[in-house]
Amino acid sequence: MNYDYYDFYSNPIFNYANTAVILTVAIVLAIVLGIVLFFTFLKKNNEGKFSGFKGNLYNVLTFNRFYTENIIKFLYVIAACVITVAGLVYIVLGSFLAGACTILIGNVALRISTELVLMFIILCRKTVSVDKRLSKIENFYEDQCGEECECEGCSQGFCDDSGEEETRCDTDSCKD
Repeated sequence: MNYDYYDFYSNPIFNYANTAVILTVAIVLAIVLGIVLFFTFLKKNNEGKFSGFKGNLYNVLTFNRFYTENIIKFLYVIAACVITVAGLVYIVLGSFLAGACTILIGNVALRISTELVLMFIILCRKTVSVDKRLSKIENFYEDQCGEECECEGCSQGFCDDSGEEETRCDTDSCKD
């Protein structure tokens, strides 16, 4: 009398239970790792501290650099090649009109759709660039002008539109 122990261990319920436990532990570990990375590695004051692999990883995880634009361009080249080859196959198989339409209309439609997608990505990149420049300008004017005079009835001690500091309110001319 031989007992087949293999059937006991290959029970589908046993496999599903192990899979569920393993997935649950993996999800909990991933959440804990994400929280630790967010509050230690991805802090704002760590910007520019890392180089090499850590620097690239920091840029990817903080979205300082967008990679989607390059991926879309790569996919565009591949799709354009596929459309052109499919059109040439139609031509070789004897349907010149279908092949020419596939090559012409397919590539034009692909180009227009790709440009529309890239337009939003480039718009985002330009907006970030303008925002960075504006923050530098704001800091420049705040450093140049300083604080306004807080004395009552004083009309001096403010900056004009050129950013140059006008006469400051001195304490003798201000009323307490």
